[in-house]
Amino acid sequence: MTTSWEDERLPARLPVRPLEGRFALSDAALSAAESLLPTFRGPDGDHEGLIYFLGVERPRDTLLVAAAAPDADHGPRWVRASQAAILAMTQEAHRNGLAVLSQLHSHPGGWTEHSVGDDDKVLMPFEGMLSFVAPHYGRFGLRPIDGLGVHQWQDGRWVACGRESIRDGIRVIPSKLDLR
Repeated sequence: MTTSWEDERLPARLPVRPLEGRFALSDAALSAAESLLPTFRGPDGDHEGLIYFLGVERPRDTLLVAAAAPDADHGPRWVRASQAAILAMTQEAHRNGLAVLSQLHSHPGGWTEHSVGDDDKVLMPFEGMLSFVAPHYGRFGLRPIDGLGVHQWQDGRWVACGRESIRDGIRVIPSKLDLR
């Protein structure tokens, strides 16, 4: 079967499992990702984009506090960053006391599951890592989080995470609290 980005009725290819762990994603990082995705464009229009979330891992949870766009080659139906670009981004993250902890990329249509190539193109996946997929090039934002494809590296492979576990396991932390 040939898959087409326009066919949004594709069957699930990955097993669906509950999200493991707890994740806190800062509103500032999410807003930064929303503003960075539309910058992946060319003369032919919107392109797939690639963003990484940077943060810190703690024993019981992962804090994602910044978004980074690596130097990447991209087109309407693909995006890729070289190992050198990922290394440069990782070094910059480390200079700021952070680690590269998850990735986000966009698809042209409404399909938010990993495509076959997505499984292999994530550089150095690690246990518990998240891979988000935003539909429609992320043009309509990234909220609510459970509207994105959320995948996690579990037991040596990617799985798709169920919506309820995404709602329970990923919290968006506000950047400002005015309690007056």
